[in-house]
Amino acid sequence: MEEQNTNTQPQAQTVPPVPGAIMALVFGIISLVLCWYFWFPFVGLVLNIVCLVFGILAMGKGKKAMAEFNASPALYKPSSLGLAKVGKILGLVGLILNILFLIIAIIFSFVIGGAIVQHGMM
Repeated sequence: MEEQNTNTQPQAQTVPPVPGAIMALVFGIISLVLCWYFWFPFVGLVLNIVCLVFGILAMGKGKKAMAEFNASPALYKPSSLGLAKVGKILGLVGLILNILFLIIAIIFSFVIGGAIVQHGMM
């Protein structure tokens, strides 16, 4: 006799995340992490610019992913909306901190540069 499979449970379908939500989160994390290295000479300036770019990208990707989720929420995982929101917020925080640190770095450069010139160290 053949055995019949009596398992009639429906297979769970995997619902994809919103496109761009995970990228927004990653870009936001990168933006927030890189903004703390502003005090390195020369390298800090490059990282500052990279941080600005990643912050802007995170906010854009997060906004786009949130709009796509809101247009058709049944097609995507609900948790991916949270990823998009967090990515957008991290990008914004990284951008604000980066601008603040850039201003501080410029002020310190002028203060230290002025002190060096005034005391004749160069």
